[in-house]
Amino acid sequence: MTDAVDRLARTIAKLHRENRNLPSTSLRVGEVVGINPLRVQWGDSIIISEEKLVIPKLFTTGYPIPNRWQDTSGNMIDDTLVWKITLSPGDYVVIAPDEYLKVWYIIDLLGGG
Repeated sequence: MTDAVDRLARTIAKLHRENRNLPSTSLRVGEVVGINPLRVQWGDSIIISEEKLVIPKLFTTGYPIPNRWQDTSGNMIDDTLVWKITLSPGDYVVIAPDEYLKVWYIIDLLGGG
């Protein structure tokens, strides 16, 4: 009898794991609480460390943008601008988790605190 009950319990546990609802991956707002390493706070007590964050190139090395302009002498100048956003403590960022709340993606910067 206990063998049948154990098998039933294992089957129910397996079905529960396979059919449970995963956490929402909707966007959230977090506050930058540390730099070097980057740390983002979500809610009252959850701190997301840099190794759990996927940080876009825009926030790390920046994107080079070709720039061509004319100086006051009429010469055409070709150079490159780097579009980069620097995060500071107190900044608010849009973050999104993966379905297991293990990896968090920084999506955008909302502004300072």
